[in-house]
Amino acid sequence: MSLASSGRLAAAVIGGLLLSLPPVFAQGLDAVGSDAVIRIPATITSMAGYATRMISYRDQNHSWQTTDGAIHLVVNLGPPGLTLYSSFNSGATWTAMFTLANTDGNSTDDGVLTTTATGASLQLMYATGTGTIAYSTATYDSAAQSWTLASTQTAYSAAGIIATNPAFASDSAGNLWCGFTAENNATQEYQEDMIYQLAGSTDWLDTGLIFGQVDNTTQHSARPVAYAGGIGVLYEDEAALYWAYRLNSFALDAPWVSTMMYADLPPESSDPYDTHYSVVADSADNLYLAFIGNPANLIFTIFSSSANAWGPLQLLGKSTAASAYPEVSIADGNLLLMANHVTDVEVLQSRNFGKSFRETQLLTHPRVTNGVSYNKPRVETPRYSTSPVPVFQQFVDGSEDELMFFQVPVIN
Repeated sequence: MSLASSGRLAAAVIGGLLLSLPPVFAQGLDAVGSDAVIRIPATITSMAGYATRMISYRDQNHSWQTTDGAIHLVVNLGPPGLTLYSSFNSGATWTAMFTLANTDGNSTDDGVLTTTATGASLQLMYATGTGTIAYSTATYDSAAQSWTLASTQTAYSAAGIIATNPAFASDSAGNLWCGFTAENNATQEYQEDMIYQLAGSTDWLDTGLIFGQVDNTTQHSARPVAYAGGIGVLYEDEAALYWAYRLNSFALDAPWVSTMMYADLPPESSDPYDTHYSVVADSADNLYLAFIGNPANLIFTIFSSSANAWGPLQLLGKSTAASAYPEVSIADGNLLLMANHVTDVEVLQSRNFGKSFRETQLLTHPRVTNGVSYNKPRVETPRYSTSPVPVFQQFVDGSEDELMFFQVPVIN
């Protein structure tokens, strides 16, 4: 059963009207030469490997900060695959804590961190090297500064299907919902599927639904998010971005209510790691969404939980890089939005949860030398943290992919 929506032409016209406007709604955007913008230089970390999907997808959550101030990041280094690293000294050094079995250089992950009395628990969903989706839980002991991988199970496996790019969230009843891309080996076509696990159960079940269409492009992704009385999902179908939701009262295999939000995302050819959107929820289930419109326009919008509606799309600025990478997070009462300016990263902060923004920092990297490239400047930051906010940016040095690290203070 497909959830593809109509209205692509109308949405494209709306998008064209939006992007004909000059940047509004924010103060100081694209003014990277301003003295008011603080420049923060990069620190090169010890994490280096041979996977281009080190921190590739913006719709996934790869990093977290625990209440003891420790920073945690699942990174793909190629062999041995997905590995959790932790830093207990504000990013000065990094220690490998555990590796997720049966992962390779193509594997990506999504995680949810929950604070506990002794530290934290971490739920992870990830693609394995054999084309299945796995679900693992891990526990963190803050006193011992140690992680324990508690359990792992297969959440999805199907003959002839390669499953990738999972993302998941819990609904208001405690059920888990995971969207992922399914590639049919025989037809080499892609589609976006959804599985779920009911609260109190260990079984993962397939809804049988397809979000968007089935085609030969890799531009498919689905990000489940908080939604009052149910669960929502943002999903990409080629160049269009959609919003859908279900209520807890719906049948588990019933179609979700779906509408198109935008119809002019960057094409697949501009960046092999598309999913050019990032979203964060506040404690009232309001959503704050940033995404990149073609060719490289930073667009922001807010979903009001009480009104059950998205607000207007706001054009915040333009980047000269087609492969721009937005990240949205909440830290110490501020909403932070980060996006590429060429290959550096602009930091926009809002003290009123998205009513207005101002550019506060520019994250810079060392000058280009032989073998160093910043052309695919993927960015990662926790969705929730305290000041200073940990930020990672991927780059290439010779044959290796490596990570830069920044500490970004919250500015009130």
